[in-house]
Amino acid sequence: MSLLLALLAACNPPIKQYELKDQPLTCDDANRLAYRTIEAMHFKVSDFRPGAPGQPGVIKASRVVSGSSERSQSVTVAIDCTPTGADIDASEDGAWLNQIEFKRNFHHSFLNVVSMRAAEHELEQENLAGTAPASQRRGDLKVIVEPQRGQAGKLDFPFDLAAAGVLPVRISITNLTPRTYSLDVAAIRLTQRDGERVAALSPRDAAARVVAVAHGENGQPPAPGAVADALAVRQLAVTEVAPGVEHEGFLYFPLADYVGARVVLTDKETGEDEGVRVEF
Repeated sequence: MSLLLALLAACNPPIKQYELKDQPLTCDDANRLAYRTIEAMHFKVSDFRPGAPGQPGVIKASRVVSGSSERSQSVTVAIDCTPTGADIDASEDGAWLNQIEFKRNFHHSFLNVVSMRAAEHELEQENLAGTAPASQRRGDLKVIVEPQRGQAGKLDFPFDLAAAGVLPVRISITNLTPRTYSLDVAAIRLTQRDGERVAALSPRDAAARVVAVAHGENGQPPAPGAVADALAVRQLAVTEVAPGVEHEGFLYFPLADYVGARVVLTDKETGEDEGVRVEF
């Protein structure tokens, strides 16, 4: 037995240095950063259950690894929210004798994602305050449109929108100009591959799709009103974008193959429209 344990130890180099224990993160941040890391490593998430206090989370994902022969690599990321932070444990499924390569890669990717997010947030705050370095200073309208495809919707919603045929789209608008703009949220469109422009669903219509496929506690679907309220409270609801202000929220679209979006803001002083096209 001692010989077997020695052989196993020799086959498994120390991996403690790649552990992500007691990370100083909220549960929400731990979920987001772990999910973002897996996506950055080009894995496709097949199942995601966000972690919560007292409820461990898990990400199941896979990718095709090219080499002398292609193979499928499946991995599991466990997220455990603790009173002092979060533990994140990433492992390659079926590779019980040698986990170090994937753990090392995940560890490095995770720290890189954390660092990049912090840098992006700091630069964004500096731009809003007008203190960003001259080489990185912006003075325009910053419009970000991000479809939350597949399992990613579970980062923000307590139900499976993808299974209901609903695509949540995060929209962030930051006004770094000295001008005030008006915005008609109802006029925002996504563009399909065939060129058709699609309007967003109302929270009530999106909720009806969720209720039609969802199963709540005791097998009962959630109340339509509760789902609609949860969607409405996260919806982008802004009519005016003042200088130095950021607005963020969601719109809900029928699930489809979209390639871009168009957002039109109107300069309140001149009445001129400024159309922004975003490609996915």
